[in-house]
Amino acid sequence: MIIHFPIALWMVAVLFDFSLVFRTKEWLRRAAIWMYVIGAISALAAFLSGSQAIDLVSVPMQGEVTASKHSDWAHYTLYYLGGYALLRLFIFWQRLDKKKWVLILLFILGATGMVLVAKTADLGGKLVYKYGVGTTK
Repeated sequence: MIIHFPIALWMVAVLFDFSLVFRTKEWLRRAAIWMYVIGAISALAAFLSGSQAIDLVSVPMQGEVTASKHSDWAHYTLYYLGGYALLRLFIFWQRLDKKKWVLILLFILGATGMVLVAKTADLGGKLVYKYGVGTTK
């Protein structure tokens, strides 16, 4: 359950950003920023739980490379999401997100984060569904 929370938050935040490009609403602006911040914090929780879980489960030899790649992508994703959330807080407090070109840029950066989340999730799904990691056999 922990891993799905940051995925959902980030996805909805990106959709809010997309909406902000076309129509600026203060409540939407505030909701997006807090979804990014809570999404980044929950991504840290997901990362830590995954780091602990990998030590508790057996990974078949065929899945070792996928597990390593999943871990690497989880690092990249965590750093990106955390950095982006901090950037968004700064932009929010400075009220720089009132300009259309800034909103478009923020949407693109948020969508880039979603690509990282998707790649990490894909590798995690392969571990579970292809190699049976963490499942009872």
